[in-house]
Amino acid sequence: MEKAELIFIPAPGIGHLVSTVELAKRLLHRDDRISVTLLSMKAPFGSVDAYTKPLTAAEPRIRLVDLPPVTHPSLDLFIKSPEAYIYSIMEAQIPQLRKTVTDIVSSCSASGSSRVVGLVLDFFCVPMIDIANELELPCYMFLTTNSGFLSLMMELPIRHGQNMPEVESTDPEFLIPGFVNPVPVNVLPSPMFNKFGGYTAYLKLAQRFKDTKGIIINTFEELEPCAVEYFTNSRHPPIYPVGPVLDLNGQPNPDLDIAQREKIMKWLDDQPQSSVVFLCFGSMGSFEPPQVREIALGLEQSGYRFLWSLRLSPPNNKDALEDMLPEGFLERIGEKGMIYMRVGATSRGSGSQGNWRVCISLRMELDSGKFMVWSANCDMAYVC
Repeated sequence: MEKAELIFIPAPGIGHLVSTVELAKRLLHRDDRISVTLLSMKAPFGSVDAYTKPLTAAEPRIRLVDLPPVTHPSLDLFIKSPEAYIYSIMEAQIPQLRKTVTDIVSSCSASGSSRVVGLVLDFFCVPMIDIANELELPCYMFLTTNSGFLSLMMELPIRHGQNMPEVESTDPEFLIPGFVNPVPVNVLPSPMFNKFGGYTAYLKLAQRFKDTKGIIINTFEELEPCAVEYFTNSRHPPIYPVGPVLDLNGQPNPDLDIAQREKIMKWLDDQPQSSVVFLCFGSMGSFEPPQVREIALGLEQSGYRFLWSLRLSPPNNKDALEDMLPEGFLERIGEKGMIYMRVGATSRGSGSQGNWRVCISLRMELDSGKFMVWSANCDMAYVC
């Protein structure tokens, strides 16, 4: 029986890598004929070895291939636009990725035991679509975020065709297909406003989405019914909602405060079922004091119980938290809310991805149509 080999190419970040590996595991568990080769790029900051190295031992049908490092652009570009920085790294990876993928295809063909049947690319890796086309392989994109973000990205080439540049804060609300309501400009992803390559990087990525055979999305229909319905009935490549893709059995973060984790879990266990709003703004989601204050006001006015994973931008520290919050906030909230706070690099500085994350499991009963989903790395709120 001929085996089918899939080549996965995730972006070089722990959040993208973990999601990609979990997707690969799901495919393997559904079909014994499938095996996966995962091409791992060197992360620009920190290392993902602590996650990737045990992977091959735990999942023998996933083969990990470490790619040689490439010359990274200047950190000045990262400070101006992380998106442009990552896009530049992706372009630099193309020559060696072309050789690596070609070698894998040739090796499988020569052995006769398996056949490469397709590429699965992270959305930051869509410049590699040309490699798949050259080798006549179907190419699918894995979108680690949600279909609301996909809706926005699909609009960028249309804006470009109308000679519309970066978004300005004075622009009117956005009408984005798949959204029930117009989207306020001030909640759009920061690259949409970036004149140092961020907007251009998003545009270049978005222009290639249509060239894929299909788009795999880390979402599910009950969470984003309007956006999923829009893409189901559109002329865009077919979408495959596979979410939520979660690593619930992952290794504890070495920086994890075990006592704090136990405190959080006990607090969650004491709350009524389906009553807690969880705020976590991703590996690049740090905030200045005015933003912290606004979020706190919104939480208080909502009346909901909440668990807030809060990361502050340096030089702010834990001792300054109370001064950033509205006066009397902690006293008024009492046991209705919990804040887990860490201090780390700003979203525009260097830092190890994911070091600050709270390692917890949340069991949620989802009630369609009542969500605001925050995409932290893009600073965008999606109202479903």
